[in-house]
Amino acid sequence: MRKPVARGKVLPAKPRPKNTTVIALTGTPPAAKQTWWSQRFISVLESFKMGSRLARGKAYAEESKVLKLAMSRGIVTATVQGSRKASYRVSIRLEPLSDSAWKQVTHNLTRKAIYAVELLQDQMPQDVEAVFASAHVSLFPARLEELESSCDCPDWSNPCKHIAATYYILAQHFDLDPFLIFVWRGRLKTQIIEFLRNYWRQGKPNRNGFAAANPAKIELNDYQTYWNGHLDGHESTPLDPFSESVPDSSIRKLGGSPVQLDGRDIAEILADAYNITSDDIRAWATDKTLRGGGAR
Repeated sequence: MRKPVARGKVLPAKPRPKNTTVIALTGTPPAAKQTWWSQRFISVLESFKMGSRLARGKAYAEESKVLKLAMSRGIVTATVQGSRKASYRVSIRLEPLSDSAWKQVTHNLTRKAIYAVELLQDQMPQDVEAVFASAHVSLFPARLEELESSCDCPDWSNPCKHIAATYYILAQHFDLDPFLIFVWRGRLKTQIIEFLRNYWRQGKPNRNGFAAANPAKIELNDYQTYWNGHLDGHESTPLDPFSESVPDSSIRKLGGSPVQLDGRDIAEILADAYNITSDDIRAWATDKTLRGGGAR
C-alpha cells in the first residue's frame, strides 16, 4: 500500500530510465562539518511548513534507522528500519532539469573562474542558486509540490518519520559531496567537470561573433615582472607556510590552458610558480622559526 504524496496523489510506480547511473550510499555517512548547502537544503524543506512531521524524522536519522540509500537522476530511494522487523522502503522524486536548462547552467558556471576552482575542491559556490536562477530554474525544490515522496509504512502522513529521516541523511551526504545535489537534478559530477575542463582548454567562446584580436606576444621578462610584482611589504596577505595543501592542485585539475607562453602551456608555468613560491615561503618561515623569529 502506498501513501499519498504531499500534493494528495498516489505516487505511481516509475521505472528507472535505462542506462541510468545509480549511486549507492550508506545510511550512516561519516561525520562531516555541516556545510551551508546542506543546511540550505534542510531550511528549504522547513519552509514548506511540514511542522513536526519533518522534525520527528531527525531522531530516526540520529539513531541510524536509515540503513542505505541509492541516488540516481531524479530519484532517491532508501531502506529505513521502523518498529517492525522488516524495513520500510522510501522513495523521493525530484524532477530532473532538462538538457537545455543544464546547458545554460553549465555555461553560467563558466562566467567566473572561482566557480570551477570551488567545484574542483568539492565546494559549492556561495551564489550557486543565483547561477541556476539565471537559467530560470532552481537547484533546490522551489515548492513542496515538486517533491514526490512515498513510504510503504502504515503511517499515512507525508512525510512520515521514515521519509523525514531520509531527508536528514541525504543532507549529511550533501555535506560530503555537493555534486550529489546535481545528480539528483540530473547531472553527474563527471559531466560537469568535463564540461568545465573542455571550456578552459578551448578558451572562452566568442559570444558576440567578432573575431578575437591577435594578442601581443608576452615576453618572459614581462611575465617575471608581473609575477614578482612590486608590492609594499605592508600590503601583503598573511600566508600559512605550513599548510598541507598542494599549491598547484587547482590549476592542474583544470587541465591544459589555451594560452601559450614561448611555446609552453601557461598553466604549467603557473603551476611551477605556485610550487616555487610555496617552497620559498616555507623555507623562509622555517628559517625564521628556527632562529626564534616567530613560533607557530
